[in-house]
Amino acid sequence: MKHFEKSAVQPPDIAPKKRMSMMKSSRSRIAVVLTLCSGLVLSTGCVKKSEYEALQAQYNQALAKEGKLTKTVEQQDGEINALKSDFDKLTEIFAEEIANQELQLEQLVDGIEVEIPSDVMYKSGATAPTVGSDGLGYAKTLADFLAGADYVVSVVGHTDNQKVSPALAKKYPSNWELAGARAAGVARFLVANGVDPTLVVASSGGKYDPAASNDTPAGRAQNRRIQIILR
Repeated sequence: MKHFEKSAVQPPDIAPKKRMSMMKSSRSRIAVVLTLCSGLVLSTGCVKKSEYEALQAQYNQALAKEGKLTKTVEQQDGEINALKSDFDKLTEIFAEEIANQELQLEQLVDGIEVEIPSDVMYKSGATAPTVGSDGLGYAKTLADFLAGADYVVSVVGHTDNQKVSPALAKKYPSNWELAGARAAGVARFLVANGVDPTLVVASSGGKYDPAASNDTPAGRAQNRRIQIILR
């Protein structure tokens, strides 16, 4: 069985910085409105009713925007926590496969990426997943996890840079078509096992997005993979 290495990367915690900036900006707008109100009253001793109402409207609008901002930040926190929770669950589910380098799991800033080596799912030159293969078992486990979830599931096929065999080229002229057919096969399998078909997309990276050098057999094996991204 071909193995490959790729360290899981935790996303940088950018949310606190964004929240701080957004909250400061909102509060600054409110402070400006309050300053205008106070300055006008101090300089004139009184204000016209229309001017007061206009300033009051600006003040109320600023408060409303801050309320919406707070709600948005809370929603973002909830989404980040839910994503982290699902990543932890998948890490536990695939703990043995990850330890044996038979599957790669990575948390992205806005999603989760699962990579399955093609060599554990397909026979050489095949486009349909091999029944009973380890890779198909991993896909079934993932489908069970995704059943009822609302993730958009992007399945991307990747190959090495070796030319497609003459016999296979009659149907798949290049690695692009071959990788796309393999991605479509995995997508169909996920749907057949409970994943919402309206949330599944299959595409091909062909040989154009290598994970390693194609100069060695080990590198080419690492490049032959199925990438499943949950967002």
